[in-house]
Amino acid sequence: MTLIRPPAGAEAGRGDPGFAAAEAGRGDPGFAAAEAAAAGVPHFSLEEGLGFRLGRTHRALRAAWETRIVDLGLSGPQASVLRAVAEQPGVGLRELARVLGTDPMNAKRLVDGLEQEGMLTSAVDPTDRRLRALGLTDAGLAVSLTVARRAMDWRRDLQAMLGRDDAARLWLILERIEDGIAALSRPTIDSAGEAPLG
Repeated sequence: MTLIRPPAGAEAGRGDPGFAAAEAGRGDPGFAAAEAAAAGVPHFSLEEGLGFRLGRTHRALRAAWETRIVDLGLSGPQASVLRAVAEQPGVGLRELARVLGTDPMNAKRLVDGLEQEGMLTSAVDPTDRRLRALGLTDAGLAVSLTVARRAMDWRRDLQAMLGRDDAARLWLILERIEDGIAALSRPTIDSAGEAPLG
């Protein structure tokens, strides 16, 4: 029977106090950061990530907003659908999904639920029979007006929290982020006016 031995350096290394310390260090949360720094890889903590912070802030904002409409029996996304349809009667599912920043299937689920609740109506768009034009029922209109009033109060509270100037600056920064991300995802056009295939 042939015994497979580790390389001499590896065997020797195990007796080295520094080796044991390094092995023990692998359980230390700062170890990965130290290894990344040693390899020349920039490192920042999870909470320093802009996307992470924006996501966490969004969840906090949504939870706070939903406490203001809980008595209406609506979720935040449902309230957004009612407001969007109130602002743009006859809107189709694709345009609604774009306004909400979601996919058409999710928009359809929200619309179907509100239609079952008697707050929305849908009909074939007379200008394009493939489209579904959305409208509010009397009940939906009444609820959407209540939502709009509470949204104005919520906006005033947020402006008071941030200050009017910082609130305006934040709006512009968010716009720049959205526009920048949209530009990054757009295909580049070459000098012949064609987008690359791959």
